[in-house]
Amino acid sequence: MPPLAAVPNLERELDELYALPLERFTRARNDLATRLRKAHQSDAAETVRALRKPTLAVWTANRLARAEPGLMAELVEAGDRLRNVQQRALAGREAQSEVNAAAGRERDAVRALVAVARSELGGRATPQLLDRLSQTLRAAAVDRDLGPVLAAGRLVEELHPVGFGPLEAVAPRPRAASSEDRAAERERLKGLRAEARHRAAEARRAALAADEAELDAGRLRRKADELAREAERAATALADAESPAHP
Repeated sequence: MPPLAAVPNLERELDELYALPLERFTRARNDLATRLRKAHQSDAAETVRALRKPTLAVWTANRLARAEPGLMAELVEAGDRLRNVQQRALAGREAQSEVNAAAGRERDAVRALVAVARSELGGRATPQLLDRLSQTLRAAAVDRDLGPVLAAGRLVEELHPVGFGPLEAVAPRPRAASSEDRAAERERLKGLRAEARHRAAEARRAALAADEAELDAGRLRRKADELAREAERAATALADAESPAHP
């Protein structure tokens, strides 16, 4: 018996796999691996079988790439710009104002996507989930290799940014001659990177809290408007009831 035809367009099949609702991923992955094996594509079958089911944060990032391609393209472009600006700043070839502007653009792009995710996820959009999503988006966007993967909606795992913000643009001092001074310099840079990560995490939490507060305020305003309309209707009904009947 001649071998079965290979599964057509494996890349398209993988795109469809990552676009599925999360609860259907495992079964669809196993089905694809089985079809590959029957088509005598053993290596591809093993690769597909080894694909891990995305976490909700990763699945959301991949879904955003498909649902909001414009916003995702803006994030990847902003991340690419931030990476390049930071590298030039570390070499002393870029002003701090440019680093701040690039970081601000990248933060705005992440916040826009997280806002969409919050709306679509509803009750599943916990602060912890949104923080993990934000970190994954930010880390992938500034990575030269992962930016295109993010834009294609094919991330496979959660990511964590390694240092962000103006502190990353601090130019290293000239290396000292003694081993003690070199060790001190390494510790200084290590401390700066840790501080940058800490401040970036605080900024993300503050941004998420601010966004949540804005949503709560909007809900309260709508509720107040609804109650005001109900009060107005009740007052009108009362006035009608108290007014003397016309002959």
